[in-house]
Amino acid sequence: MFALLDCNNFYVSCERLFRPDVATRPVIVVGGKNGVVVSRSQEAKALGIPMAAPFFQIEEDVKKHGIVVFHTNFELYKDISARVMAILREEVDEVYPYSIDEAFMVLKEKDPKEVQAELARLKAHIERHVGIPVSLGAAKTMTLAKYASEYEKRGSGVCVLEGEVWEGVQKNTLLSAIWGIGYRTARTMKEHGLEYVPDLLAADSARVNTLFGVHGSRMQMELSERPVHHPKDRSGMQKSIMSTRSLASATTKREILVSALGQHIERVAEELREVGAVCRMLTVTLLTSRFSEWTLRGGRKDVVLAVPTNDTRALLKEALDACNALYETEVPYKKVGVTVSRIEPAMYQQQSLFEASTPEDGALMEALDAINARFGPDTLTVGRVVPQQKHDDRRSPRYTTRWSEVKKV
Repeated sequence: MFALLDCNNFYVSCERLFRPDVATRPVIVVGGKNGVVVSRSQEAKALGIPMAAPFFQIEEDVKKHGIVVFHTNFELYKDISARVMAILREEVDEVYPYSIDEAFMVLKEKDPKEVQAELARLKAHIERHVGIPVSLGAAKTMTLAKYASEYEKRGSGVCVLEGEVWEGVQKNTLLSAIWGIGYRTARTMKEHGLEYVPDLLAADSARVNTLFGVHGSRMQMELSERPVHHPKDRSGMQKSIMSTRSLASATTKREILVSALGQHIERVAEELREVGAVCRMLTVTLLTSRFSEWTLRGGRKDVVLAVPTNDTRALLKEALDACNALYETEVPYKKVGVTVSRIEPAMYQQQSLFEASTPEDGALMEALDAINARFGPDTLTVGRVVPQQKHDDRRSPRYTTRWSEVKKV
């Protein structure tokens, strides 16, 4: 049996953890300065605030309804997520993190009532020791476990969909509500008379395969409680790591872009080393404001690395070369970012015949990470000066990772 843990309104829940004064107020989290909505409280959802809405489009609603706004604080969210996953690993043998706020689990086959009680205990344990609300769903397939975690989110927060219970629920379940069926697929299914789950389950399997291919056939099996997917198939190295952020104001100064680029490179390189991985491709992005006359002058440059690496120095050298190729002196840039992709385990790294790496290289990066972990990020940096950034009053303090931002009483 599979189970899924989902942290409810995760970014908002992390913010409320240290701000009990906004526990019952509508809250949203936006991605960066004047970015888009990436998380909403139930109160904000009830007011009709849409997900991914640009902040400037909802600014009047924010003022009208007194909505509390936070800017993303990924350092805080990542740490809270790590605490939730640590408890899961203590309580469950097989845990497979799926995203920052979700994790699949493999449970031993038990009576549904026993599973319900076990998940309820786990939910109470996490909420007591971490403090954020979570929902858990269990079923015989991953697809149904995902749906189960959503089904009881506003009720008990724990749901086991199996056998007769699932048969009763599926009658009123739209296929568009199922994980893995997107808007276009749901629309095509509806055009062929498949709107609710029982419609798909009753359809001829050969017809489903003809219309929707292997994906449709697997979806039909998963919804009929015949497992096709396993969390192991989705575990392993992530496909890419991105670090990007809008600047406080557009700039034509190359040194500001280089400084921001250096920060992003250090973040992705550190994350690669954390998961024991190296990358084969680096993408550097310099973008202008979408609302300016320069909107078409930004660009991206992909760099295929001769030797896969997680060394900050090597990645920074390539990033600076890419930045020089993209940079135009008269263009005001608003956003800088990097993405590393084609990620693979460092232990299987293929060496170059022409460029020798030494054990000292890895030891240097280990020492760098250890010092920054002990004394705080940016204690040691590689070849850049950390600029004095203006305080963002909508970004909450990083309560759990920065001593300097813990309030003094």
